Amino acid sequence: MTPENQEASNTVRIHAAHGRSQELGEYLHTVVSNLQRLPGCQHSALSQDENDSNVWVISVQWESCQAMAEHFAKPSNENLNGLLINQFVRQVAFESDIERCSLPGTR
Repeated sequence: MTPENQEASNTVRIHAAHGRSQELGEYLHTVVSNLQRLPGCQHSALSQDENDSNVWVISVQWESCQAMAEHFAKPSNENLNGLLINQFVRQVAFESDIERCSLPGTR
């Protein structure tokens, strides 16, 4: 199996701005429900960190590295830009399989 056809995943940890955790969670619920409709998305989930209620985690499983890369290439990136516009967040940490996938343009 070539790297671009392997399953891939990404995780986004989002730290709410002071006093905005509930609003952030409501916003992210909408974002995550929209992810499920995207081509190549096998599963998406939203959870709240069990040790810090101000941290929300989005986990996404993609059918292939190519599907994940195509999602990342979208200019809107499915409303995550709204996090900044609405001042919901103070920090965002992103992890993905993009290096393992070895897709063109990732090295």
